[in-house]
Amino acid sequence: MASIATIALPLEHVGSVNTWLLRGDPLTLIDTGPRDDAALAALEDGLRRAGTRIEDIELVLATHHHLDHVGLAATIQRRSGAAVAVLGRLADYAERYAAVVEEDRGFAHLLMAHHGVPEQVIADNEPFWDFIRSGSEGFRADIRLADGDRIQAGGRALRVVARPGHSTTDTLFVDDRDALAFTGDHLLSRISSNTEIYPADRADDGRARSRLRYLGNLRLTAEMPLARLLTGHGAPVTDHARLVEARPLDHQRRCERIVAILDGGARTAYDIARGLWSARTVAEQPLLVVWEVVGHLELLLATGHVREQAGDGRSLFTLTDAGRAFRRGTPFAVAGRRLRRRPARAHSRQR
Repeated sequence: MASIATIALPLEHVGSVNTWLLRGDPLTLIDTGPRDDAALAALEDGLRRAGTRIEDIELVLATHHHLDHVGLAATIQRRSGAAVAVLGRLADYAERYAAVVEEDRGFAHLLMAHHGVPEQVIADNEPFWDFIRSGSEGFRADIRLADGDRIQAGGRALRVVARPGHSTTDTLFVDDRDALAFTGDHLLSRISSNTEIYPADRADDGRARSRLRYLGNLRLTAEMPLARLLTGHGAPVTDHARLVEARPLDHQRRCERIVAILDGGARTAYDIARGLWSARTVAEQPLLVVWEVVGHLELLLATGHVREQAGDGRSLFTLTDAGRAFRRGTPFAVAGRRLRRRPARAHSRQR
């Protein structure tokens, strides 16, 4: 680990994002932080404390296309001449960044409207898209990576592993020799990652599969012989298999709350979100809460606990007989793992 330095950069709304400096040949930065003055200053300061400069960076890798992970890639590329190596799908995104953001915005508006978000709430969410536009910029990748490739970075031979779910471009960079992986937001120590829904996620039947794919890919990661995961936010993960084992329980609890809401009758995904979070959170983050609810509804649809009624440009969700039984504590499978509700503690306090 002496050859790796973490540089935490400020990130609006979240707190911070980790970038990773690999001091070997070629001098490599994994993830870049967002494109803003505060992040750039923090990156320059962190590199200076590590004995180097942006101009010395020779290779940039990125774990996925979100702005806090690629926002400064073009800046670093211009100042240092560093090669940028990313998954092919991420390279496509970056080359058309401005256009793709507008395509994503249009799809997001349709998605939110379909799931019951009022027009005024959608209109009031435009600052989110301003943040997306300003937080990154397009760049041209010098090296297009594919799943299974290997790349020399910071004196390490890193294996490229595609793990879509949190985003469509999630990439792990795995050092098999040291049982170490740079994992971005694929698995975080403190929170369960959201799963985005974009047109490319949708199957022939029009349904998204990002949450199911994410949980399936987490299981694949759990089987990897890794000692340490260096993540995009927060502390490194040192017992990834155990953490992955706990994630379905998080989804179980969220699904139980959704089922309880649906016990009151048919609801849109937005209606469900209003029952899960504060009015302020739902109003300020309508797209993110819709992604979260729809992801869990995908689990409940896949297991037959919920049915979807689509018509008049929107979807309503209701419980099936199995869903009503699930509320009473029957076994439930989340992405292939059979779970039961945890019994209440005998002396738990009411909150």
